[in-house]
Amino acid sequence: MELKARVLIVGGGAIGGLFAWRLSLSRDVAVSIVCRSNYTQVKNTGYLISSAQFGSAIYRPKGVYQSVDQAVQTEGPSYDYVIVALKALPNIYDSSERVAAAVGPNTMIILFQNGIGIEEPFAKRFPSNPLVSSVSFVSVKQENPGELRHGGFSLLAAGLHNAPRAFAERYHDRLQFLFTAFESQGVSCMIEADIQPYRWQKHILNGSTNPVSVICGGSSCQEMVKNPHCKWLLEQSMAEIFLLGKTVTGKSFPGVDGIVDPQSATDYIRSIPVPVYTSMLIDSQCKRPMERDVILKNPIALAEKHGVDVPHMRTLYALTTMIEEGYTTTK
Repeated sequence: MELKARVLIVGGGAIGGLFAWRLSLSRDVAVSIVCRSNYTQVKNTGYLISSAQFGSAIYRPKGVYQSVDQAVQTEGPSYDYVIVALKALPNIYDSSERVAAAVGPNTMIILFQNGIGIEEPFAKRFPSNPLVSSVSFVSVKQENPGELRHGGFSLLAAGLHNAPRAFAERYHDRLQFLFTAFESQGVSCMIEADIQPYRWQKHILNGSTNPVSVICGGSSCQEMVKNPHCKWLLEQSMAEIFLLGKTVTGKSFPGVDGIVDPQSATDYIRSIPVPVYTSMLIDSQCKRPMERDVILKNPIALAEKHGVDVPHMRTLYALTTMIEEGYTTTK
């Protein structure tokens, strides 16, 4: 019997569900997934997926669990790969602690999370494990529990966060194995020696449109760039991200989607044919904690460290913090 690589995806939302589906179609990989709020729907009926790139499908994961502990108790410990697709909420919980039961001595941990500074809790908890930071460039939304709508493009860019020279080649080969499985199912993949410029590239949009949309009270990204005052605020915030990211990494950004400056970023938003609503906006509307720490707080801390002035970022952090505290604090 042919042995398959064992993969556990922790976080069964839009990103986790989409990439679990594509990976599960490879004959070289056995995929299980941990879901929370959509567990009942995914367990009973699977994912209902509408994808402009891949077509429509019903995806029924072979293993669906409510917790990492349940997955380990059922399937056994020490997965070959643990993909972390949880929301990054360090002010609420430690993502590295939530996946710990599934991590064995040889487990490769791959982070499919947004934001800046997400790697550090994992590097601290699992100093001997290969840790991969991955950035997903994809438009996918969970419209209802277990119902995913995906656009026409999917790209994963990743790189080793901790790669001792003696093991770098071996770790690279293991990451390449998994990415080859993704590529066999239509997902574009890139392995980079330094992934951080790609992470900051994605943060140009994440770090600006997310908090501004919350403050605007429900506007789509396209509505925000149509308003001249809001467009100005977005571009000022983006300019801070460009400067800070280049200062921190010492490198230019890769220019994914033709985004090379604030103007090209807002032009890109304007060109998207369907309304885009940010994840922070959706979380705020559902009265859930927002990823404000990895989107704003961590970059602000880096700005202080590197002597970069980010007044707009600081303002956005103050306002989104107050908004979240307003709906999460019991009166």
